[in-house]
Amino acid sequence: MRALFVYILTLFLLGCSGAGKKQAGGRALLFTISLEPNIYEKSDYGEPPQFAIWLENKKTGGIQTVFVTYRTATGNFEGKAECPVSLPAWIGAFRKETGRDDIPSLKNPAPEAITGPTPKVKTFSVDVQIPEESNWYYYIEMNVSGDYTPDFPRLKSDGWFDFQGNGQPSIIYRGEITGTPGEKSRPKLIGRTEQMYLSTAINEDLTGIVNAKEVFSMIKVECINKGG
Repeated sequence: MRALFVYILTLFLLGCSGAGKKQAGGRALLFTISLEPNIYEKSDYGEPPQFAIWLENKKTGGIQTVFVTYRTATGNFEGKAECPVSLPAWIGAFRKETGRDDIPSLKNPAPEAITGPTPKVKTFSVDVQIPEESNWYYYIEMNVSGDYTPDFPRLKSDGWFDFQGNGQPSIIYRGEITGTPGEKSRPKLIGRTEQMYLSTAINEDLTGIVNAKEVFSMIKVECINKGG
């Protein structure tokens, strides 16, 4: 009987010792993007954009993909097996993240956990768990197929032909944020990739990039409490 009493008392004291202690909640970055169909529907194909979101740890340089649209994640493009010029900057980041040296394909796609259908909604949102007080760069790359301009035509004067139907190349936004609840951030447009060939480098020359800059009318990133 005494042993039972000691056991119950121990449980009671252990319970009281935790009372009043604040349990650390999870931290997450919430990405919210407003898309403008009246812009991308004017392209030759009229399709929503391909885009990817990824993080770069400011301390370690580690990469973490947050989201990538299905076609780029699988290489499953209508009428062609792959489109390396879809989101080349993300491909470079994905290679660094995974150690791969190829591009996602139907045989070897990106993980389903980071893959989603191309949004056909006005506002898209996704979140990702992060450590508290951690510091990040974040990147968002976007590309609309067939949005040709005089600077990025289907056929160039030197004879180069846009076999991939790329038009204006992908454009890349970048911002900074920490894992502090309530912190908010808006990214800046920092560059583009290339129209005709796969290049994972970010080209700062935005000459000739016109309506592509209007496809995302708003990008907002905020740190929120998530979980308990």
